[in-house]
Amino acid sequence: MENVTLSILNFVQAAAKLGVDGFYTCAQGGETNRVADYQLFNRAIKSFDMLLYKEVSQLVPYNILHICDYDGEYEGFTPRFQDYPGQIVNIPLQADGKALTLQKASEIFDRPVMGGLDRHGVISTGTVDQVKKATIDVLKNAPNRVILSANCTVSNTTPIENLRAAIQTAHEFRKG
Repeated sequence: MENVTLSILNFVQAAAKLGVDGFYTCAQGGETNRVADYQLFNRAIKSFDMLLYKEVSQLVPYNILHICDYDGEYEGFTPRFQDYPGQIVNIPLQADGKALTLQKASEIFDRPVMGGLDRHGVISTGTVDQVKKATIDVLKNAPNRVILSANCTVSNTTPIENLRAAIQTAHEFRKG
C-alpha cells in the first residue's frame, strides 16, 4: 500500500505542477462486509488514503471525495469516511441494500454532494425522455448544495445524448 500511495502521490504532485486544479479521488476498501475490523481498516487502508487526500487538499483547490461502490451497513459508512477531506462528496446510491439519498448524504457529510443518477441505470440504458424524467426526480428531492452526476464514472458506451439531456434538464430545472 505504501508503494502504491507513493506512486499516486508522485502523479498528483506532477499533475498539480502542470496546472491541474482538482481531483476526483476515490476511496475504496472501507466496506464493512470486506474489512469489518476498524483498526485494520484504519491501519491498512485509511492511513494511506489520508496521506493522499491531505496532499491533494494542499496542492489543489478542488477535491471530490468519491466513495466507490460502498457495500455494507450505513452504520459503518459515517465513521469510515466522514473525516476524509474533500469539498464535495460523490456517493453510492445504496448501502446495506437500502437507498442512500443525496439529502441523507448531505446530512452525513455536511458538505455539498454529487450524484443522483445510477451509472448503470437510465443514464446509460434509457431514452432521452427517461433521462429527463430521472433528472427532474433527482433534483426535486436533492439538497440545496448538489451537483447532479452519476454515482460513479459513466461507461464510455453511455449515449452522449443522454448526458446532454441530463445536463440540459438540470439547467432548465434550476432556472424554473
